[in-house]
Amino acid sequence: MDTTATNTKTGWLVKLAPFFSTVLEPFLGGTLHRYGQVAQTAVRSAVTKTDDGLDHLVAVYRRYDAAHPLVQTAISEAQNLLRLSGLKAPSAEELGSHIRAAIHDVASAFVTLDETKTDAAQTPQV
Repeated sequence: MDTTATNTKTGWLVKLAPFFSTVLEPFLGGTLHRYGQVAQTAVRSAVTKTDDGLDHLVAVYRRYDAAHPLVQTAISEAQNLLRLSGLKAPSAEELGSHIRAAIHDVASAFVTLDETKTDAAQTPQV
């Protein structure tokens, strides 16, 4: 498969996602918003369940890793909450963007913008 074509398609999807979200949200009855709320609750729950949860949250906030145990716990919690509320529970990959946004929202209360800039300047680029 041609990776250039795949990257171009992915690039367009990333650029158009906010537009689709804005246009489709009223038709979906707030489902995307509910997924975001569930994701935030799931992240808070994962932080509470994990030893040194806040440290892990800040670490994932600074360098996101979908395989991190905190992220996996949050995804599992979100899927359980969605099932309990009667909504369709998407796959882990589909919930990933909601969880990542929720991590940003929750962690931003603990990490100041100055800390983020300092860490970014010190982190070697790969």
